[in-house]
Amino acid sequence: MTRVQEKREAAKLSQNKVASRASISQTKLSKIEHGKLQLKLADAKRLARVMGCNTDDLQADEATDLTLVASAEEGTP
Repeated sequence: MTRVQEKREAAKLSQNKVASRASISQTKLSKIEHGKLQLKLADAKRLARVMGCNTDDLQADEATDLTLVASAEEGTP
C-alpha cells in the first residue's frame, strides 16, 4: 500500500471521489496507488489538496519504488 492510498483511506474518500476532485482519472489514481505509475508533482499537489495533506505526506517510503517526480512541463529538466 502506498502513502497515497493510506492518506486517501485515512480521509475516508473513495478513489472516484478523490480522482474527480483532483481532476485525474480513477484509473490513473489506481495505478499511482499500486506503484505502477510514478506520482508527478502536479498530481501530488492536487491529490494533497483534496486529501488535506501536503505533498511530502504522499512521497514513498525508502522501501518502495514509487517516487515523486516533476515533469518537464512543470519547468524542471
